[in-house]
Amino acid sequence: MAASSDYRLGSIWLVNFDPSIGTEICKTRPAVIISGTAFNQRSKVTVLPITLPITSASPIDRLRPVIVPLIPSITNGLSKNSFVVCVDPMTFDKRRLIKCLGQIELNQLEEIQQILVRYLEL
Repeated sequence: MAASSDYRLGSIWLVNFDPSIGTEICKTRPAVIISGTAFNQRSKVTVLPITLPITSASPIDRLRPVIVPLIPSITNGLSKNSFVVCVDPMTFDKRRLIKCLGQIELNQLEEIQQILVRYLEL
């Protein structure tokens, strides 16, 4: 299992979303941690990072305002063009986080945060 210091804001992890219920995202796929690093490191036992799923499927038009495109890079560890779905935050036990793939760019993290502010009406 990873050290609590590995659960950083903006880090991309391979996450086991199963078992899912109803229309929840299922299968193992990448996700980006959107909860703050200090929050994620507060306890080695109770870390429950908040994530946003990443998909490689082309987004439908109605989702375009709430997605952030990611191009594969050494930094992010992705292998294909992908999209962060910013309207589907999920909190998981850290045991669902399988492997850290990399880190998103700062400008992408800022774009995600702006979408979340609008979406969550913060």
